Amino acid sequence: MNNDPNENQSDHPLAWSPVADAMRHDRQPEPTTRQGNPIDPADPGSSVSRLVAVLITIAMVAFVIAWQNTGEEIKLKYLLNKPLPPVVLTEDQPAPGSYGQTDLMGRIYLRGYEMLKDQPIMSQLEPAGVALTPEDRVRNIMLAGEFVDDQAALNRIDSFRTELEYDAIDTMNPRIPDDLILAELNALEIIYTAGIDSLENNQVLQLQSRYGLIGKVAVTHGLDDTDPRRAPLITGIIPLGLFMILAGLVVILGPLLGLIILVFGIVQLSTGRMKFRNHVPAKGGSVFLETYGVFVGGFLIISIATFFVSYSSRPELAGLSLLAQWLLLLLVLWGVFRGMNAGTWRKAIGWHAGEGVFKEIGCGALAYLASLPIYIVGVIITAILLILRDLITTMQNNGAPAEPVSVSNPIFEMIASGSVFSIILLFALATTWAPVVEEAIFRGALFRHMRSSMHWVFAAFLSAVLFAFMHDYGPLMVAPLIALGFMFAFMREWRGSLIAPMTAHFMHNFTLMAFMIMLVQLIKDPM
Repeated sequence: MNNDPNENQSDHPLAWSPVADAMRHDRQPEPTTRQGNPIDPADPGSSVSRLVAVLITIAMVAFVIAWQNTGEEIKLKYLLNKPLPPVVLTEDQPAPGSYGQTDLMGRIYLRGYEMLKDQPIMSQLEPAGVALTPEDRVRNIMLAGEFVDDQAALNRIDSFRTELEYDAIDTMNPRIPDDLILAELNALEIIYTAGIDSLENNQVLQLQSRYGLIGKVAVTHGLDDTDPRRAPLITGIIPLGLFMILAGLVVILGPLLGLIILVFGIVQLSTGRMKFRNHVPAKGGSVFLETYGVFVGGFLIISIATFFVSYSSRPELAGLSLLAQWLLLLLVLWGVFRGMNAGTWRKAIGWHAGEGVFKEIGCGALAYLASLPIYIVGVIITAILLILRDLITTMQNNGAPAEPVSVSNPIFEMIASGSVFSIILLFALATTWAPVVEEAIFRGALFRHMRSSMHWVFAAFLSAVLFAFMHDYGPLMVAPLIALGFMFAFMREWRGSLIAPMTAHFMHNFTLMAFMIMLVQLIKDPM
């Protein structure tokens, strides 16, 4: 028997294994997993580059969050040294609140006029204790004329006109009545007393241009519902009803199915049957934190440039920011630019097929359904926060409701404009750019870097918070985005590949965009 340990080592079953090597050198083998996850070597980067990346990233993120949540008036004051320009309203442009809540509801009700004309819809349009903007009050006057009677509309006109006249002479809080609003009240008074034939042409055009479908219905008031000038404006309930049924099924059945999948997934996770496939890097390295910081910096540059262009002599060029965002895709490749091997970088950031493209897509679809109940919880939290804000504001105003703000929906307006190019560009950003770029940055780069030093739950939550605040929804509206961001990060941890969170992100944005496009097409002005 040969007792020389240096001979025939290759024949020994433990000859060159990590265990045998540890035994020969009297040390423990390096761990190959952490909390069930495979461990990769540390990502490229030194302690110096890591420190620099941390400091720069913190500064960039703080700046972006501050920028996104700072009002235009403050930006103009300190960056351009000029006040917020007054909103110039004209009789041939849509009034504030276009496709806002009142306008959307009014359009939907008018499409179902034959079924809803005897229903008490005004209580929904004029909720107690809620202040409405002047334009929304004009919309409700026209809707009252259609769904109640002429006298109901006239009563609202008299009340509104009296308030405007009182405000004009109130020395404590003087406000000059809007000439456009007063002209519209006069025109509507003519409609509900003398009839539409007594209107002047400019009055008809103003109501139609400023209030769209609602205004067009008002200037046909008194005509037979089958009149060709009126009929196209108050029909369309069948396709709208089918859309509402489809939307209702998605909103109800989606979360219910998702809840079943979520409970099943929690059971699988708690019993250890669900295995995490994400490769966790060893501590150290900075290249993926650098990637995130560079992306945030690029995003900030585009945002600031868009702001300055918007208040320049060529504000129309600000629309190019939608195209400029595609350039941020190049910043995802920062690791390759820094010298990483392309194959190693691709696997590290999650751009690989995992256990097969179709399986990863299927897992992403199931995980998205499971995320819907959590997303709804986020929506509920946001609703509660908004209610509390309104209650606090009402208490501070001694019981008076908060000053109303006209909120138009720019996405709906862009879809309704009929510009095919704008719709395609918006749709591509939501369903292609966001799933590819945002997932690569937040779940590919940022989440991977965080996983090197913290549990996946903390990494998922922190990356989700940063993801949410990159959007300019305001601090009270981010809870649903945090819920989605957390679930996207879980998908990355579960599958390792980014295909699953990209699929879920695509499904969410595609569903929202498709429903918005369908709804606008059904309720926009038909002529």
